[in-house]
Amino acid sequence: MYIADSINFDFSENQRGNQKDLVIFYQTRWLHDTEVKYMIDHRSGRWHLTIIYVSIHTPLKMLCRYLDHYESFKKAELYAQIFQRGIRKDARGTLKLDENAYHICYN
Repeated sequence: MYIADSINFDFSENQRGNQKDLVIFYQTRWLHDTEVKYMIDHRSGRWHLTIIYVSIHTPLKMLCRYLDHYESFKKAELYAQIFQRGIRKDARGTLKLDENAYHICYN
């Protein structure tokens, strides 16, 4: 089993939590109505994978979460598709962002 290097396991069980630790519970309300996308960047010889949550009601409301880095594009894309299927709240992928939501004018 592979565990990402970005996960920090250095914590003490006997310490008081902060208010910022509970922020994820407040954010989950709008995360139920999001389309999950991914972005793969090439930096320093590695392919970096980022998952992007885009609200279908307010398209400018986004949340980006960096996941991990891989040595090849194909491996990064495979993991991205697996994570995308597992993370999204709708099993069939029916929540889609309106393509005209940003009102882009090319003039």
